[in-house]
Amino acid sequence: MSFSLDATLARADQISGLLRTSDGKDKAIALLQYVAMFASGGEAGTALAIQKSLGAARKPFRVFKPIETLMPLLTGATLRGGKRRPGQDLARALSLVKTLGMTFYFAADHVVWAGAAGVLSDKSLAQRAQKVSYWSWCLASLAGLATATRELTDALDAMTAATKKDDDEEKSAAAAKAQKLMTAVVANATQATLALALLEKLNLSKRQVGGLGVFLSLLNCYTMAPALKRKTA
Repeated sequence: MSFSLDATLARADQISGLLRTSDGKDKAIALLQYVAMFASGGEAGTALAIQKSLGAARKPFRVFKPIETLMPLLTGATLRGGKRRPGQDLARALSLVKTLGMTFYFAADHVVWAGAAGVLSDKSLAQRAQKVSYWSWCLASLAGLATATRELTDALDAMTAATKKDDDEEKSAAAAKAQKLMTAVVANATQATLALALLEKLNLSKRQVGGLGVFLSLLNCYTMAPALKRKTA
């Protein structure tokens, strides 16, 4: 009973940690939004109304996102790199594409919100902004996918080298890094697919798109949640 209670409290503390940040709140609401999309299947009704309301509820947590995502470029962090290494130019280019893609994604999404809120009367502009937002998200996700794949290859090579040297500590560190990068590969691939589905470039039903969004949101919540605290003796 005590063990079960301790585990429950630890999990509750982990969820609380996720919800302390604006990004965590955004991803948690996104999960509920896609659950509602899955439930509605795109059909008018309570679930669809909930989906739209939750989508609007995410906006306050994204107000400063365009600036936040652009900061690495403004400060030069995206372009700095110190000593030149093989493949560094490609890595910088991918980082730049991802930064600009996410900036346009959030900025265009603000225009979409302005149209939905009645602040912007030009509906055609809001519709174009929606497409720009999704295409930018797709492009940024593809850049992130390429980066994570390259880094995953390096991590797997490091694991192989550590195995040959019989270095358990180095192998464990490389394995942990590879696992993290594998999650990034899956997340970016799913994001790109979801963006294309929302653009209706893939032949997926609303329920399938909702299911894809639920999977991505769960993955995002998992990666963003703080580590589960283990009880010490």
